[in-house]
Amino acid sequence: MLVLAAGLGGPRPEAGAAAGQAALVFVHAGRSLAALAPVYALRRPFGLGILPREAYSVEISKEAPGHGVEPLLEVPIGVAAGVEPGGASGAAMRDQEIRQVVLDDFFTAPGAVGMRFDTDGGAVPDARVLRDVLEVARARGVWFLGAPGGSAGTGVARTLGVPALTVTDEIDANPSSAAVASRVGALIERARRTGQAIGVARLDGPALAVVARLLPAFDRAGVVLVPPSAFLR
Repeated sequence: MLVLAAGLGGPRPEAGAAAGQAALVFVHAGRSLAALAPVYALRRPFGLGILPREAYSVEISKEAPGHGVEPLLEVPIGVAAGVEPGGASGAAMRDQEIRQVVLDDFFTAPGAVGMRFDTDGGAVPDARVLRDVLEVARARGVWFLGAPGGSAGTGVARTLGVPALTVTDEIDANPSSAAVASRVGALIERARRTGQAIGVARLDGPALAVVARLLPAFDRAGVVLVPPSAFLR
C-alpha cells in the first residue's frame, strides 16, 4: 500500500515492494476551505499549489502540512497575470517591483516550501523576469516545480542554484474523467518504468475523484505516492 506522510495512520508497503514513486500536485487552492476536505480525507502526501492573495491562502498554507500535504506557492506570471515580459508593452515592471510582488505573494502563503508558475494562459516572461522571481525563491529557501518538457523557469532556477523538479504530465490537460484516468494510468506506468513521475492537476476539476478511484492501481503497480520534495533527495 501507499506510504503516508509522517504522523498519519494507515498501511505501508513491505520493504522492497516499491517499483517506483509518484507525486501528485493539486493546484489552484486558496479560494475555498471546503475544496480541501476531499484532499485531506485521502490521507496521502500530495502536493498542493496555493494561489496567493486569495481568501484562504494563508490558512491553507499553514494547515496543509498538518494533513501530510506539501504546500507550494503558485506565482501568477505572464502577460495576463500582470507580470509582463520586457518589451511586451510599455508597462513592463522593474526588477525590484517584480521581486516585491513575489515577496508579497509569499506573505500570503507563509507555509509554502516550494514554488510553481501559474501562467494564467499567457506567455511566460523572458529570462530577466524569471530570474527576478526565482531570486526570491532562492532567498526564501524554497524549491521550484517546472512545467512538463523542461520549462525556461527550470533552467533559470538551476542556474541560480534553486533546487528544481519538472512535472511529468498535466493529468487533466483534457478534463474529461476518461482522459484523466488514462493519463493517471500512464503516470503510474512511467513511475514503474523509470522510478519516478510527477503529475499536476487542478483542484476544481475531475482529477481528484479519478485519483481517489485509482489509488488501488498505484498499489497493484507497486508505485508509492510521495510528496514532490522527495525527489530532491
